[in-house]
Amino acid sequence: MIFRLLTLFSALFITACAPTPNESILQSGEVSIAYLKSLCKGDHHRIAEDISIRGVVVATDWLGELYKSAIIIDKTSGLEIAIDSHDISVHLPIYSEVTILCNGLMLARIGGKIELGAPPTGDFPLDNINDEMFDRYIRVIGICEDFTPATKHFSEISANDISCLIRFNNIRICDEERGLAWCNTDENGNLTTTYRTFINSKGNTFAIRTLATCYYASEEIPSEEITVIGIIDFSDNRYFLRIVNKSII
Repeated sequence: MIFRLLTLFSALFITACAPTPNESILQSGEVSIAYLKSLCKGDHHRIAEDISIRGVVVATDWLGELYKSAIIIDKTSGLEIAIDSHDISVHLPIYSEVTILCNGLMLARIGGKIELGAPPTGDFPLDNINDEMFDRYIRVIGICEDFTPATKHFSEISANDISCLIRFNNIRICDEERGLAWCNTDENGNLTTTYRTFINSKGNTFAIRTLATCYYASEEIPSEEITVIGIIDFSDNRYFLRIVNKSII
């Protein structure tokens, strides 16, 4: 069902969502995701302004592709949110429209991107938003029914695409990795988080990273050309894609 929805959406981005009456209480102080991220000029920023953001949930932990996080996007950018739950999708269904009340939360640079979470209580830059905090800060206000990810070529990816939903058409696994699964295994047979190298029609390459927790981590990568939809990330001095919702077409 989810693949059919992804291929049928025809708008450039969010054009028609179905809000609930609760939406009206969240209009004051609403800013874009891009603006919110711009507040984090250093390694972290404690949000003290009465502002909120609104976006669509495009990825959660429901297939193990993410761990204790969800990603929301609006027409300006995307944002990963640290959440302390092993079943985030129950609270944040895919394609639900949400508002996040930001006052009291924390922005921090994790790897190559800015994430949103709770102020830290330990050494890590962010704590996850736990169950007690969830209803205070995050509210589902509707279901978004009409948007598509941006389609790009490997060479077009830039820092502006980090945490955004991107579609790569007609790519294939490199010859050296043909016949392999999405994830390797270690000497004990346990799956490990793995980067795979994909090639487009121009011969350019791009990495796709799959977590060991992903439900299809042990499945063989298709040998033919495929289209994938995922979130752009940055680490180890390179961009890579994280497939979401098993969007492999």
